[in-house]
Amino acid sequence: MGTSTFLMFLCSLVLSLAAVVLSKHPAVDVYLERRCNEASGNYSANSAYEANLNSIISRFSTSTEFNYGFFNLSAGESSRDKVNSVALCRGDMNQADCKTCLNYTATELKRFCPFNKAATAWSELCLVRYANRDLYGLLENDPRICVFNPRNPSYPDQFNDALSDLLDDLRNEAAAAGPVRKYAAGNASAGGNHERVYATMQCTPDMDQLNCDTCLAFAQSELEKCCYGRIGCRVLRPNCVLRFESNPFYNETAVPLPSPQPSPSGGNEDETTPTVIIVIASVVGVLILVFISMCMLMRRRRNKPVSANVETAPVDSEMSGIDPLQSPLIE
Repeated sequence: MGTSTFLMFLCSLVLSLAAVVLSKHPAVDVYLERRCNEASGNYSANSAYEANLNSIISRFSTSTEFNYGFFNLSAGESSRDKVNSVALCRGDMNQADCKTCLNYTATELKRFCPFNKAATAWSELCLVRYANRDLYGLLENDPRICVFNPRNPSYPDQFNDALSDLLDDLRNEAAAAGPVRKYAAGNASAGGNHERVYATMQCTPDMDQLNCDTCLAFAQSELEKCCYGRIGCRVLRPNCVLRFESNPFYNETAVPLPSPQPSPSGGNEDETTPTVIIVIASVVGVLILVFISMCMLMRRRRNKPVSANVETAPVDSEMSGIDPLQSPLIE
């Protein structure tokens, strides 16, 4: 078997294995944050409460309703075993990505908070809450968390002024939105070198205008305590979410409409996530680079029968383009 044929076979094999692994193990969301409520009590394994919780989690991936990514679900008849859940996807999500996010986040939340009757999780694109009590329409202060990028903007004063004005505008827009989608996104100039700040603010649609405005105002005050002067931050609360970055992170042109229903064959093409596509593309890119490198090495060997000493360049151990996130406690 020639070298080229072998490399093509190797590429096909690696891509096939990657596709199988990714289909069974969704990419991990590095933004996942969760809070387990120990005070809510625990349920037993294989109990009616766990069965009801599993029923709700399964409905996130099988429901044909979308409602702009907002879900208010319950399962169980007995007050002792009834589970209530409120879940929300970011306002620019389509139905397929929303379902994938909710199913993953709820599944991970149950895994990280085993046997807790109440828990909350926020991921990159959605939030999930469940409890053994009513959640709908109740403005709550806890749990909450602030996660920030430790870097500072190049022009902090201009950046902070622009951010403050932008958040005020977005808060008013989100709070005044209709009963199905309390979401606002926008950006503004933030100083020299063409810097801009991008932000989103969103409430769960069960919040009326006053409660939504109150929740987002609290989020802004927490932002000033934990990440004022940073280049990016997320303030996560039970009823609302605030996020800003120095780079675009939301879809500015997205119109969140329901995706087509799955075909009768039961295919799951609509649950392919952007993260999976990125991972596969990365694998393909690496394989292409390996193939090119080997071809160049073989060509060099043909042209130069006598081997030459080759110096190895030092490898930079720092990963560029990836900023650590820190999550201080909010007093």
